[in-house]
Amino acid sequence: MNSTLLQRKNHDRPYVLLTGGTGLVGQYLLKDFLSSNTRLAVIVRPGKKLDARERIEATLQRWEKLLDHHLPRPVILVGNINAPHLGLSDRDRYWVANHCDTIVHNAAILKFAGADKQQEPWRTNCGGTKNVLEFAAEARIGHLHYVSTAYVCGVRDSVVMESELDVRQNFRNDYESSKFDAEKLVAAATHFKSKTIYRPAVIVGDSQTGFTSTYHGMFLYLRLLSTLIPLQQQDENGIYQTPIKLPMSGDEPRNLVPVDWVSSVICHLVKTKSAHGRTFHLVPDECSTTRMFIDACCEYFHSGGVEYMGEGERVGDSGFAKMFFQNARIYQDYETSDPHFDTTNLRKFAGHLECPVIDADMIKRFIAFGESDKWGRRRIESPKVEAWFGDQFERMSALLERLFHSGAVDTTNQNSMVEIGVDVLGPGGGQWTLSGFRGGEFHCLPGLPPTQIPTLTIDANRLQGLLAEFEELVHQPADSQWDVFAEKFGAAMTFAN
Repeated sequence: MNSTLLQRKNHDRPYVLLTGGTGLVGQYLLKDFLSSNTRLAVIVRPGKKLDARERIEATLQRWEKLLDHHLPRPVILVGNINAPHLGLSDRDRYWVANHCDTIVHNAAILKFAGADKQQEPWRTNCGGTKNVLEFAAEARIGHLHYVSTAYVCGVRDSVVMESELDVRQNFRNDYESSKFDAEKLVAAATHFKSKTIYRPAVIVGDSQTGFTSTYHGMFLYLRLLSTLIPLQQQDENGIYQTPIKLPMSGDEPRNLVPVDWVSSVICHLVKTKSAHGRTFHLVPDECSTTRMFIDACCEYFHSGGVEYMGEGERVGDSGFAKMFFQNARIYQDYETSDPHFDTTNLRKFAGHLECPVIDADMIKRFIAFGESDKWGRRRIESPKVEAWFGDQFERMSALLERLFHSGAVDTTNQNSMVEIGVDVLGPGGGQWTLSGFRGGEFHCLPGLPPTQIPTLTIDANRLQGLLAEFEELVHQPADSQWDVFAEKFGAAMTFAN
């Protein structure tokens, strides 16, 4: 792709390009961006059971059920950040160059140990980031927002400043190291107008619902306890006996942040131009403690027998302790320390978005959700879609041609090319631009036109019904019936610049 592909000016490229839209944070970014009417495009890989379009649709239908209203649909680009040019077709690369001036690179792999730097987590966290940076330069994307991790700080005793990256730190695992190297790649990129970096602490579930789509970190402990505790003996009071001596005081601070808060902060900062070009530690104002977490679990599972022994070696002197330590050893290096993070930039630009305190009630919500979700083993359901409007351009074009030709939809210049945006909300919906000369055929392209071009917004269910009515009507000559239909069509949508 060369510079001749870039035809639109930056202010006419309002789409935000998102990677990692099907991950935990990405699902919330989808909801938050679309709820704020941000024009969004997302790069998605096909899954094992659902294709790229179905994966996004399933996520959005889950949100719509919770929100009780329909959302816009993003432009879906089938690709893979681990492939050159992000695996995008020539047509999609051209589209990005003409519509996107901002990219939010959120895709990552949370894997702690890799065989070598050609494998995960290096392949996605470093190689994928390198591909994203090269593609962004090719498409002349001006603004980068990169989701890193607070743990690029490595093992630290001093306060970790937002302005710091390389202080010759050591790392606990390959995940931290790979994200550190990826951030160095971002720092070295010189072709952006701004680069904004987000470093969240340990991301947990939704503070309100307990939802998660991944069972790493804190959720690994919860799943482990839900499996092991019911296998233990109960005393005369029905309390499961889970004797374990923990090599900690119980008062160790834990930097845990709910995913809904992380997403809301990132979306706010993406839309706050004065915040761009900075690094933000997305960490809690008030840390949780190991004791609070364990006490909440014991209360939920009706178990007891925990002893806090201070610093020392893990000693599995009971069957329960041996099983617990064996299965939780992947996070052993995080059990007795967590850095203190500077949040100067966060407080200045997003201080009004308070991080929910993770307390015992929230921990119990996480457990309850995990149980209802069968700890990630619940069957993935296909989205329910009556019609994919992206496959019905001919029907939509025929309807709009008739509306334009009849004068039901006004245009300022009858001799010039007509261009109009169509934003279909809800299941099977999407965003398109229909263009053509009055009296001729309309052509349909993905994405809405520049903001000064009129856009029709309509609910997917309503549009499906109107298309069916229209196709019945075209076989009937009575103009009066058409007038009634045109009036009904106009009442069903919003038409605005």
